[in-house]
Amino acid sequence: MTRPAPPMLPGLPLLGNALDFRNDPLGLFRRGHAKLGPVFGIKLAFQPAAVLVGAERIRHFFEQTDAALSMSEVYQFLVPILGGKVLFTASPEEYAEQKRIMLPAFQGKKLRGYVVEMAREVDAWMATLPDSGTLELISVAEKLTMAMVTRAVFGEKFRERLGDDFPGLFEDLSGGLEFVLPTNLPLPRFRRRDRALKKLQAVLGEVVRERRANPDDYDDFAQVLIGASYLDAAEIPDAKIVMILVGLMFGGRENTAGHLDWCVVQLLKHPAWLARVREEVDAALGATDTPTFDTLKSMTTLDACLKETDRLRPMTVTLVRLNKEAYDMDGYTIPKGWLTVAGIALTQRLPEIFTDPETWDPGRFLAGRNEEVPYSIANFGGAHHRCWAQAFVAQEMKTVLSMLVRRFDVALVDPDPPSETNHIGVTRPKAPCLIRYARRSSRPDP
Repeated sequence: MTRPAPPMLPGLPLLGNALDFRNDPLGLFRRGHAKLGPVFGIKLAFQPAAVLVGAERIRHFFEQTDAALSMSEVYQFLVPILGGKVLFTASPEEYAEQKRIMLPAFQGKKLRGYVVEMAREVDAWMATLPDSGTLELISVAEKLTMAMVTRAVFGEKFRERLGDDFPGLFEDLSGGLEFVLPTNLPLPRFRRRDRALKKLQAVLGEVVRERRANPDDYDDFAQVLIGASYLDAAEIPDAKIVMILVGLMFGGRENTAGHLDWCVVQLLKHPAWLARVREEVDAALGATDTPTFDTLKSMTTLDACLKETDRLRPMTVTLVRLNKEAYDMDGYTIPKGWLTVAGIALTQRLPEIFTDPETWDPGRFLAGRNEEVPYSIANFGGAHHRCWAQAFVAQEMKTVLSMLVRRFDVALVDPDPPSETNHIGVTRPKAPCLIRYARRSSRPDP
């Protein structure tokens, strides 16, 4: 029996639903879900795509990646950002090799060491602040998270050598991100992207060459990568290492800063939760102002606040795959050659999974109430494509937040700051987002 393709959501002539997919994917998913159900079709210009909404359908999306669904063919728009085929743009075989090489660098003893470096970077930044004043959250989060990842990946000396101009290169890379228009158009933002990438390749290439010549002088993430080899014992080429480093730092800049922005905003909008987090942080840190891997691990309320922010304000609104084979879903056949789109942001707001899903409520992830089901939150991926650096990112954000509430009283200047959606459909607080702060005059007794 032949099954029909999913019903199509109406769109514009020629463009179909491409503009909505780019500018407001969550709104597009809401309309399609309300009108056509959890599996429906859209047109991205001349390319048909099936949108999947719901935890079990998202499970299928991840479990079939590299089987019926291809990741690398879809993400070729990242090649101009990374400088070649690496990470998401690599073949499944090379992606698996890169995962094998890098995963240990995000776990165990290495992760403990990164927390130390992260805390030192936050401490150095906080030492520059007057006892009270205002700061602009968006720019601070971008610079601070980039500085933290740079210090953790390359060490303190390299971080100091780069100075504060390094984040600007990644800002130009970000401005060149595009998945609708051809990425080789002679647009100013694409020219800026290419100039930034060329400069990053020169700087990082010099670092890789120097480290290869002096391998015993370093013990950090970059050195793990430089000293690694493929299963056939072949050395990873310098150019490939540079691509991987650019990709990891670019991903951290795009996602971590946005998550941090929203978690700060949500905590400051919900003073009762802010008080609970501060109480937890004070108890965990005792007589010190600086967290460790173990003290961060004990902060379960802060974990819940981060997870709830990930649920309600995900940086990964959707993911896309190309159908290498046709497959059946909910009475429909999604044909070979279509795209499959994971409706992550909408799945994370479904009332059949989450109580009062439009409300920011970290209690839904605390003991005795946990509402999460497998694949109901998937902005860090899933199955064998779960983000390798998820634990690293969590420690990064927890370090900043714990040190912030430990050392300062903080409040929003605008109690309900506006948001804006960028050119790739991700919603963040709108700059300037001003935070009023004052150094705490006393600490609780240890």
